[in-house]
Amino acid sequence: MKIFPVTSISNFFKDPDEVVKFAKSLKYTKPKEGIYPGVRTKNLHDIDYAFFNQTIRSILSVYFEDIQHVSFSKTFLGFHKIKPYSKSLKDVRNKGWIHHDGTALGGLIYLNKESYPESGTSLYTPKKEPVENASAIKTKLDFYAKNKINLKQFKKEMASLEKKFIKTHTFQNIYNTMVAFDGFQWHNMDNIYCNPKEDRLTLVFFIHNLQARDCPKIRLDKIQSFDKNIYLQYLSSIKK
Repeated sequence: MKIFPVTSISNFFKDPDEVVKFAKSLKYTKPKEGIYPGVRTKNLHDIDYAFFNQTIRSILSVYFEDIQHVSFSKTFLGFHKIKPYSKSLKDVRNKGWIHHDGTALGGLIYLNKESYPESGTSLYTPKKEPVENASAIKTKLDFYAKNKINLKQFKKEMASLEKKFIKTHTFQNIYNTMVAFDGFQWHNMDNIYCNPKEDRLTLVFFIHNLQARDCPKIRLDKIQSFDKNIYLQYLSSIKK
């Protein structure tokens, strides 16, 4: 059972331009063994704790009413840049592999002012478990590690993986929009190529070991029910 419902918040930061400026001032490094594409900063917990703490708590406040009684550990917040493999939205190498993060809560905030809508994020439901196989995982890791790969085999493995899923949501890459979802939610990056001038820039987060007094799904279900009741009352009032 997934605890965290899919959530999207527009205009997340009050001053996103300053956040981008901060992102551009930092050093980025490649991952070991091709775990993900592109480069990331170190955990912002170790660079600017005030920014780290405020951002994570702002994300959690979407789900929890009493944020003062929410604790978390082993949490990563960092900027992520990805250079496209070609300047084409149709190039299969620019597509992200469907995966889940295996955390409590994960997500990202889009930080490119001008982006192709197709360079956002999609969510999926598997037709049946298990869905990944050793061959597909090795192909993905080799590709992200920039090892020599067989492009024909690459396309075959990606197509085979995609056939095992049903797409349920798609979020466009819109500046300063936060998208969050359960850590076991299957998802992928629709396209690395976001615009002709810039690398794809996001602020990614992976939150582990959450402890809180209330359950986020129950709370959000109550809010949705409350909103629905208000709407029904409104409809009733205008009919009178």
